[in-house]
Amino acid sequence: METAMPKPLPTRLLRYALYLCVALLIACVILLWQAPGLAQRHLPGWLAKHYGLQLTLGEIRVSLQTPSLTLGPTTLLDAQQQPILAFEQLLIVPKLKESWQQRAVVLAEASLSKPVANLVRLADGKGPDKQPEARFNLTEALAPLLAADPVTPAEPTQEMLPVQIDKLTLVQGQVRYQDSRKPGSPGWVPKLALDKLELQLPGVSTAKGHQSPYQLSATLNQKSPLKARGELDILTGSGKGSVSLGKLALAPFAPLWTPYLKAELARGDASAELSYRLTQGKQGLGWQLSNGKLLLNNWQLKRAKGSEFARFNQLALTGISVDGAKQSLTIGSATLKAPTLSAVLDEKQQLDLAALLVAQPATKAAAKPAKKTKPAQTSQPWRWQLKQSRISEGHLKLTESSSGKPLLRELSGLSLSLGALGSHAQAPSPLLLNATLNQQSPVSFDGNLTPAPFALSGTIKQQALPLAWAQPYLQDLLRIKVQDGLLSSRTRLTLATDANGVLSRLDLEGGLDVDKLYVLDRADNQRLLQISRLELTGLQYDGMSQQLKIADILLRQPFARIEISETGITNVQQLLLPQPDKPQGASTPTPHIHIDQVRTEQGNLRFADRSLSPEFVVDIASLAGQSRHISNVPGQRSELAFNGKVDRYAPVTIRGGTNLLIDDPVLDVAVAFNNLELTTFTPYSSTYAGYAIDKGQLSMKLNYKLQGNRLEGDNDITIKKLQLGEKVKSEQARDLPLGLAIALLSDSNGVIKMNLKVKGDLDQPNFSLGNIFWDVLGNTLTKAISSPFSLLASLTGGTQDLDELPFLPGSPDLSPSQQTKLDKLAQALKERPKLSMNIRGKVNFNEERPILQRQKLERVLAKITGSPVDLNLLEQDSTMQSALADAYEAKFNEDLGDLADRLRLAEQSPALRSQAVILLRDQQLITAKSLRSLAMRRAQNTKAFLVENQGIAPERLFVLDSLVKETDKEAKVVLTLDN
Repeated sequence: METAMPKPLPTRLLRYALYLCVALLIACVILLWQAPGLAQRHLPGWLAKHYGLQLTLGEIRVSLQTPSLTLGPTTLLDAQQQPILAFEQLLIVPKLKESWQQRAVVLAEASLSKPVANLVRLADGKGPDKQPEARFNLTEALAPLLAADPVTPAEPTQEMLPVQIDKLTLVQGQVRYQDSRKPGSPGWVPKLALDKLELQLPGVSTAKGHQSPYQLSATLNQKSPLKARGELDILTGSGKGSVSLGKLALAPFAPLWTPYLKAELARGDASAELSYRLTQGKQGLGWQLSNGKLLLNNWQLKRAKGSEFARFNQLALTGISVDGAKQSLTIGSATLKAPTLSAVLDEKQQLDLAALLVAQPATKAAAKPAKKTKPAQTSQPWRWQLKQSRISEGHLKLTESSSGKPLLRELSGLSLSLGALGSHAQAPSPLLLNATLNQQSPVSFDGNLTPAPFALSGTIKQQALPLAWAQPYLQDLLRIKVQDGLLSSRTRLTLATDANGVLSRLDLEGGLDVDKLYVLDRADNQRLLQISRLELTGLQYDGMSQQLKIADILLRQPFARIEISETGITNVQQLLLPQPDKPQGASTPTPHIHIDQVRTEQGNLRFADRSLSPEFVVDIASLAGQSRHISNVPGQRSELAFNGKVDRYAPVTIRGGTNLLIDDPVLDVAVAFNNLELTTFTPYSSTYAGYAIDKGQLSMKLNYKLQGNRLEGDNDITIKKLQLGEKVKSEQARDLPLGLAIALLSDSNGVIKMNLKVKGDLDQPNFSLGNIFWDVLGNTLTKAISSPFSLLASLTGGTQDLDELPFLPGSPDLSPSQQTKLDKLAQALKERPKLSMNIRGKVNFNEERPILQRQKLERVLAKITGSPVDLNLLEQDSTMQSALADAYEAKFNEDLGDLADRLRLAEQSPALRSQAVILLRDQQLITAKSLRSLAMRRAQNTKAFLVENQGIAPERLFVLDSLVKETDKEAKVVLTLDN
């Protein structure tokens, strides 16, 4: 006959216990007076011989007066003579009359005193289907008995003998459980001990549908009280009741999670209570749990090396309900009190907590290629729901090294409230979080969370976050030090993924405020940037399209410093520290940025040039205005409109458009300064001009354009009342007569107007706007000084130079054309009152000396005739001819007849008289003094005309000594300007 498959241990033991009780009752009735002795003498040996059971049977006492059966200390041993089951006394009090009448086993009482069970889990064996099967020492000991008397299902018409026990008790019981397998094996359980086991069943019956009440109490592992009570149907196993377990130490259970988690539970216990219901149905025994409560108290988790990484005061799961038939789990609330978690994030962004997880090896089945089989029917997945979660007094410690050195970041006072979550919940669940960052900055989140597909949305508030905390992260990127500043923000975050867990939405909206920002330049430890308050509103960031929009940025009392070092390099150029080259493909897309406007109130921009001696420092104060439509999109330009004051009093305006956020920046800006004190610019004039500035005011209209790296500037400059100070030694200064330049450029009101155009290439290593500007200014002054009369001519609308006056040979008198020229020169002098002029007469030495000799001869002849003589009229004047003959005879002691004979000329001929004139002229002595006198008269006549006819002050005109040289080739007056 084919044997039935063994059933689970508890049902079989219960059934055999019932049979044993019936057998004992019958034995007591039939062999009441014989059974005790026979059983004690023969039963142990018979069991050992036929079934291999090692049974030590105690004294059996039968009372006839009050029918009862008492069995003394009894022990069931295993093959190694170790006790498996034992008890001190079994008391059975039958009701014989009722049993006979009811045709049932009726007991008034069944009591078991001090029972002891030592259960040992043995190595798994293999069942009939060659699958692993659990083995215990008790089943192994009873195996021969069970095999010899297999349990067969009862015939449908055969009824079991009813059993009724008025009082069933178990007193001072003990149960010991030990798993001999390797710790961590599937299903492995550490040693368990149930002590002080008390069980009471006030009414037990095998009648159909009878619910027998019961009450159980014990102590688990000597400290944890275990209690259970309820009702139980003996035959079907259905029933209901409640179970509670208090303060069970969990450290002994560590091997259960060792294969999965490298962690040590240093301390912690668990308490639980629940109500249950067992029902028999068509699908078998169904079960439900309700009103469950699980408490984990005072847990401390340590790493393998012994350092703590997590602890909490209590984790409470309440309102637990489980339905085995419906495969559903519901938890009313999960409350975590005072959790503390410590973690380390290294410089490679690896979290140390990840190392606590033990990698699971792939199964052999997974390693082999799958065979083509029919798809197996998958079981229905469990449904779960968590109605509410809370965390209070949490503390998170994160030591991270992304900046290159370990930094501790703490979230303290963490409280969290989360609404319902579940395996099929798609509705958003309210989420509220509050904490304090590093004991200083409150942080909160108020929003909703959706588990599947994952979505998170809500408002993030953060207050008074010290920006100095960012310094370690900026240390190797920027040459700055964030000394002070508090960041507060209010933003709304929307985050979502699709069904595959891929990010599908990332939006951030809101604004932020920064108070008392203070940034130093690490090169000199001086203030670089300071903002009393920054208000950013209308922030919109779309992470999927990489779009960043900002409606408004307001800067209150900002201060910024731009400085040129002694080596000519700006501090802005050196703010960005060199970075290692990024691997190819590591670049991230640049977001599109659009800012509607940036406003400034009471700003201050300080410019300093340390390359000069003395240093140049100027402040643009009370800077206010706005820049609109700022973008990093090529082709778009922002609009600039700012007003300020230089050195508190000189107004400045900035207008134009720019885009400095693109690869090829563009700039088109007009800047106007009015009435700047020129003494401020003494460092520049000392360095590049060699003079300090004692007085003056400057107004400028600047227009600069930048396209890519090419810079062009147009500078309209107006200078009032400029006065130079002391001369300063400078290797960079040009040797220019600046006094004359100032006098040349200054009009009658002491105003200088210039237009300077500059050009430069920002890619040039020696590019400096200051150097370019002063080079252009120096070239302009050089040109003015080298061609001053060209400048004066341009002032009068003329095109010719005014620095020379040509004279007729031998004449000191001004011609009408010379006078016209002097009229224009006088007009220019009147417009340049600081100018003085030098006048120097010149002669043509070779051409004008014969003219002066002729003029002297005319004076000699005039003495003879007694009247003025003009040799040009010699042929028409006989008196002059007679005087010429007398003068010749007196000079050469011969008359003209002798000269005629020598020259073979006719007497009284014009040719003869012409030769006589030449001979007499050449005999006239003309010295350099005579030529100088001609030159001086020319200069004096020029000054006289300017003074008498044009009203030029004589003290502005200086007649210079006229030095005559044989190399002089022109008859003229040379004019030079002076101051």
